[in-house]
Amino acid sequence: MTNSDGLRRLGEAGFRCSLGMVMLGISASAAADSEQARSRHLALGLGVAGLPRYQGADEYEAEPVPLIDARYGRFFARSGEGIGITAIDTDGFTAGVSANWMRGYQDDDVPRGIDEVDSALGARLFVSTRLWGVVATLATTRAITEVERGLLVNAVLAYPIHATERLVVTPSLGATWANEKYMISYFGIDATESAASGLAPYQPEDGFKDASLRIKASYRMTENVSAWGAVGVTRLLGEAADSPLVEDDTHAIGLLGFVYGF
Repeated sequence: MTNSDGLRRLGEAGFRCSLGMVMLGISASAAADSEQARSRHLALGLGVAGLPRYQGADEYEAEPVPLIDARYGRFFARSGEGIGITAIDTDGFTAGVSANWMRGYQDDDVPRGIDEVDSALGARLFVSTRLWGVVATLATTRAITEVERGLLVNAVLAYPIHATERLVVTPSLGATWANEKYMISYFGIDATESAASGLAPYQPEDGFKDASLRIKASYRMTENVSAWGAVGVTRLLGEAADSPLVEDDTHAIGLLGFVYGF
């Protein structure tokens, strides 16, 4: 499950980019309604996120998070969604494909004796629809560089609220299903790791991995500068929560950052 240090650092950087929009779910196009803004925009920024060292950890760390949202026609580069193309894009329905990152963990983040899990490049397919103000998104991501990382399916319901001309608040509910490969690679413990760590061997099967509740906000400070923030809580479910690696099955996350729209 190891790879070169260069690839590992690249994966971690990719995860940090993913983290920003996964937590925020806010893009420059969400704050602009014009057709031109939807088809062409660029927003860049930096934030700080507080999150557990790995899924199920009881210790937290702060990390810098690049915030990126760029679009030119059907092509986009967006934190949390990767680099891709929208095949269908209407006012009520969007579908597309992208390349994105799947987060792993380092061996110094987990109990001694547990091997690290490399971050992986994933192929992501997504569809999103808007009805009565609610945005429903379904996405599936399959690892393509570390095939043992498996497959994730994520569903999110979000309801953007334009509180003022400058402030948008978006509460959301989400759930993630993982196949057996993913569950074993992230939460499993083989015989060698069990002997080295003292934890019981564990071979989870596929199933729902987690459920989450988040509240995100975007405040336009000036014509070009906005503050983005998010708080949320995620609870591990089923066989993910039952893993001996899991120290706390419920964890909080938070992020604050600033972006500049060009």
